[in-house]
Amino acid sequence: MLQLVVWDWNGTLIADTQACMDAGNHVIRTYGGTPLTRKIYAATFDFPTINFYCRQGCNRESLESGYKETFYGFYEERASKCRTRQGAREALAWLRERSIPSVILSNHLKDDISSHLDRLDLTGYFDQILANTEMEASASGNNKVDRMRKHLTDTSYDPSETVIVGDSPEDIAIGRTLRMRTVAVEDGYFSTPRLRAIKPDHVIGSLRKSVEIFEEYHNEKI
Repeated sequence: MLQLVVWDWNGTLIADTQACMDAGNHVIRTYGGTPLTRKIYAATFDFPTINFYCRQGCNRESLESGYKETFYGFYEERASKCRTRQGAREALAWLRERSIPSVILSNHLKDDISSHLDRLDLTGYFDQILANTEMEASASGNNKVDRMRKHLTDTSYDPSETVIVGDSPEDIAIGRTLRMRTVAVEDGYFSTPRLRAIKPDHVIGSLRKSVEIFEEYHNEKI
C-alpha cells in the first residue's frame, strides 16, 4: 500500500530548470566567472552553491556580498512564467483521487513555493511544504534529509510505503537513507548519468510514468 508521495520542487514539479541555470549563470557572470552550457551545468552543479560558483572562477569575497539576492532577483522573474512539468497534474490528481497524501520537500524557499502553487492552482494537492524559510539555508542545500526524517517520525508513515520523486542525487540519497522508494526524474538540474550512478529504484523521463509506479506500489501486498 502506498501511504505517501514526497516531491522535490525545482526541476521536478515545476519546469524551471532553465530558469535556475540562467540565474546561476547570471551569478557567475556578475561575479567574474565563466558561464556554463546546460549540459556542463547539469554534469557539475552541486551544493553549497557558493563553492560551485567559485569553481567557475567567481571571486568568493564578492559572492559573499550578495550572490543569493542576485540569483533570486534574476530567477523570480523567469520562474513566474514557468509551468508544471509534463504529467505533474495527472500524477497529483491520481494520488488525490485515492486519498494518498503528497508533500513537497525542497531546498527552495517555502513562501516562494506557496506563491507558485497558488499561481498554478495546485495548493490543494499538497498536505505540507517541507522547505526553507531563509535564503541562507536555501543556498547551502543538503539539509533536506533532516526535515524528511522528522516528517516520517511525526506522521508515523512506514518509509517502505512512501515514494520520493526528484531530479537530484540528493533526493535519491535521502530516499535510500530513510528506506523509501525512489524515483529519479531526468532532464532536470542534474544529468542522467549522475542520477543513475546513485541507483534509484526508477528513472523516468516524464512524470506521466510515475502514475504506473505509484499504482504498482499501491496495489502491492506488503
